[in-house]
Amino acid sequence: MNIRRTECAALPAEREFVFSDKTVQGARMGKKGESLYISSPRRFKLFAKGSETLCIVRGEGHIKWARGEIAFRAGDCFLAEDCGEYEVNGNCDFAVLRG
Repeated sequence: MNIRRTECAALPAEREFVFSDKTVQGARMGKKGESLYISSPRRFKLFAKGSETLCIVRGEGHIKWARGEIAFRAGDCFLAEDCGEYEVNGNCDFAVLRG
C-alpha cells in the first residue's frame, strides 16, 4: 500500500474524455478507456487494485488512505500502488490514468 509523488505523466485533454450526464459521488466524471477525468466539488472515493497515476489538473486538497494522508495542488502527480480504497478531498479536477 503506497501513494507517492511522481513525475507528471502525459495527460489526455479533458475533451478526449466522454462525460456522463449523471454525477457520481456528486462529481462530474468522464472516461477514456480505463482512465477517468473527475471534477469533484469536495470528496471522491477511488479503489486501486494495482497501480494508477493520479494527476491534479485544478485545485488543492489532500489524498487520504488507510495508512496516511498527503497534500496536493494543481500540477502534482501521484503513483498509487495497491492502496485499496483512498479518497481525494478538495474542490478539484483530476485524472486517474490506468492501464
